[in-house]
Amino acid sequence: MKHFAALSAALILTGCTLTPEKEPQTQPDNYQPTLEASEDDCVFQSDMQLDPARCDLGFWLDYWAQVDQMTWPKRESLIEQLGDAPDMLLQKVILSQPVNTPYKARLRAQHWFEQLLPALSPANQQRMKAIIHKPSEHMLEFESAVTLLSKMNNGQDKTIEAQENQINELKAQLEALLNIESNLMSQEEETQQ
Repeated sequence: MKHFAALSAALILTGCTLTPEKEPQTQPDNYQPTLEASEDDCVFQSDMQLDPARCDLGFWLDYWAQVDQMTWPKRESLIEQLGDAPDMLLQKVILSQPVNTPYKARLRAQHWFEQLLPALSPANQQRMKAIIHKPSEHMLEFESAVTLLSKMNNGQDKTIEAQENQINELKAQLEALLNIESNLMSQEEETQQ
């Protein structure tokens, strides 16, 4: 019996070493990179005359990290000082992305993004849509839903309050009727005596 167990274990171990190992997958099967970055990959179209630093995507990501720490009033004053050049539009859009940005300002930034899009390089159009446009669009949808739900809740609160007032009025009327009935019964008893 010991020989049989040893022989079985040896066959199992040998079988495991004979089967090919799966190659580790580093990317999902459906992943297909379509954007290739190059050394001279500028955020904007190549025909634009810009400061070379503003051409780099890293510059904009660093700017975004700095902006995220600012209060809305400070960012709002910076937005008011900017023009409509593509790099300034991108700056305005980034200034409008932090979570504490009011709904109307975020909505206005979506409009600026639409104006900015043709000035971006094709590769960066896709990037900016993914990191700016889509998340901001979702935030706007959520904020709209919250606003709508708040209005519905306020309407229901007013309805509940009106119903409570009506119930209180009906209770008062019922009490008055019960008092009248009680008085009538008292008077009837007095007349019978």
